[in-house]
Amino acid sequence: MSTEFYTSIAKYYQHIFPFNPSQVDFLRHVLPYNGAKVLDVGCAIGDLSFALTHFGFPTWAFDFDPQMIEIAQNAKQEDSMFPVFEQLDMRLLDERYPESYFNTVICFGNTLVHLLSDNDILRFLQATFKVLAPEGKLTIQILNYQYILDQQIQSLPLIDNEHIRFERNYRVTESSQLIDFDSRLNVKSTNMEITNSVKLYAIRQNKLQELLLEAGFQSIEFFGSYNCQPLAETSLPLIVVCQKI
Repeated sequence: MSTEFYTSIAKYYQHIFPFNPSQVDFLRHVLPYNGAKVLDVGCAIGDLSFALTHFGFPTWAFDFDPQMIEIAQNAKQEDSMFPVFEQLDMRLLDERYPESYFNTVICFGNTLVHLLSDNDILRFLQATFKVLAPEGKLTIQILNYQYILDQQIQSLPLIDNEHIRFERNYRVTESSQLIDFDSRLNVKSTNMEITNSVKLYAIRQNKLQELLLEAGFQSIEFFGSYNCQPLAETSLPLIVVCQKI
């Protein structure tokens, strides 16, 4: 895992990926009751964590990138207990949080695929299983790499608004499960350009399901949007909800 990509775009993250209220609507169907304890993995600048706190869910949140966490901390009111923000490696969350403590763990924003091997992803899933209470749920959102790889998709939709222009491209090597994610960010107010290239693990649905089962999760459901639409072959998002029984 590397912080260079996210550190370079952290100041502009709110313009690249503005808060999506449909995430909260989706999670309110997943969260078991008002007051359920939530862990937000890969929280970025904390928009979702703040929203969950507002709706009455005590939320702990972390990100691997310290710049993201600094921005989230600065946005938090001084007299507020939640969200609790910190910098952490997602593979080590069971060393930081108590066993069977959380009712829900969420991992959105295509965060999971920054872990570059089955072993690293399994380590994260096992750590998550450990900190979830019985009947607790894990919800992950990534991209549907089955669709991306099968259709040889080489670019994601352009993000273009009054603040930024963000281009995202994939370079796929057939001999490797890793892909190169190339991005170019143009900051319109200064005309500054930020380019990055990072490796991602283009994990397919069947492999993710296999690792979830190996970690002990059951009741695995896949969706193609935050509107709870079933995952289709052409769905770009992939959302999975599973449970610790």
